[in-house]
Amino acid sequence: MTKVKSGAAAAVAVIVTALFTFGCGPGPQVFAQRMNSGDVAVRREAAKELRGQPRDARLVPVILQACRDQDLDVRVYAYYAIGRVDAREEGVVGALIDGMADTSVQVRRAVTSSMGSLDPFPNTCLPHLVRLLVDPDEKTRRLAFSAVADMGRDAMGSLMRNIDSRDAKMRLAVINVLAQIGEPAKSALAKLRQIARDDESKEMRDAAEKAVRFIEN
Repeated sequence: MTKVKSGAAAAVAVIVTALFTFGCGPGPQVFAQRMNSGDVAVRREAAKELRGQPRDARLVPVILQACRDQDLDVRVYAYYAIGRVDAREEGVVGALIDGMADTSVQVRRAVTSSMGSLDPFPNTCLPHLVRLLVDPDEKTRRLAFSAVADMGRDAMGSLMRNIDSRDAKMRLAVINVLAQIGEPAKSALAKLRQIARDDESKEMRDAAEKAVRFIEN
């Protein structure tokens, strides 16, 4: 009799393992329970697994809760997962903006990495993303550069509002993004030609001239 029970238990274990392996893993309720655990290791593992979950509106509150967790690792995992969320869901935009302003470089990297995956992209986040073009962290800057450039024409408004910034680093970053955008940035040509001709900084003039060539060609 014991052998029969052991065999049945083994069969159940195999079925459970298969369910997790082939994508029928824990549902939103299970994730919510794990995220409410007092054991930080449990919360970290749950947040880590959220990165691989398909888009599911029922997971949004769980991800947002993880974004507010006191533990840094939980927050980082959650911000990598937030790229799979529909930003139109309540609370998502606020969480994204908070993440881009987080004092932790790991969180800023995570949220900036996720920005390019958002579909649709929340336009209210764009000015905050543009600010990350001059983030103190180089990797965050690169991620922001890529995300903004990929937006193409949709990013033009925020970029042009910063092209006359008093921050020389921001101005240079904007010019370089415009060059990367290329032809869709043709509305910036007049301004770029003016910078290439009149700016006091040779670095700025050279960057603007290069951007003009990239946009025209």
